[in-house]
Amino acid sequence: MFSKIKLGMEEWKKLEADLERISSGAPLELVINLTLVASGGEEKEEEEEHHHHHVHEIDNDFTREVAKLIDYIAHTYNAHVHPHVHANHGSVMFAVKGAPKDLLKALREVLDFVKLNCEKCLLHSLDGEFHLGEDLSGIYFGDSYKITVIVPAEDGKRLKVHEVHF
Repeated sequence: MFSKIKLGMEEWKKLEADLERISSGAPLELVINLTLVASGGEEKEEEEEHHHHHVHEIDNDFTREVAKLIDYIAHTYNAHVHPHVHANHGSVMFAVKGAPKDLLKALREVLDFVKLNCEKCLLHSLDGEFHLGEDLSGIYFGDSYKITVIVPAEDGKRLKVHEVHF
């Protein structure tokens, strides 16, 4: 049990070291896109054909929980959040700038918030990018249990893959 926890923390440290190497001390930007779905216990409501770009147009438990998530992100990270939410599914995208350690902490905190505070919404998947200025420095994808991160290797010719667990 403890060896698995230690291994999980070591992989996060390796990823942080690679992001530090890539950033060379400059701040990175982390783009996070969360795809959320309503938990199975909620009745599906009728929805109009057009897309809703504001969470408050549909009022049900799912959208109220997504609205709380958006408020948390906006206030905690001073981020401009781009929601695209329907009655029973949607996505929330935002960006955070900072040091690699702070960005990885933000990613873990947002996922913890969803796990601990959402009863009617579940994280289906997440994906995003790391940017150094205008340049793409890495990509990631996964779910609430494991994220795969792809960054350039030290030689600049190959890619390095990290799998980090929550």
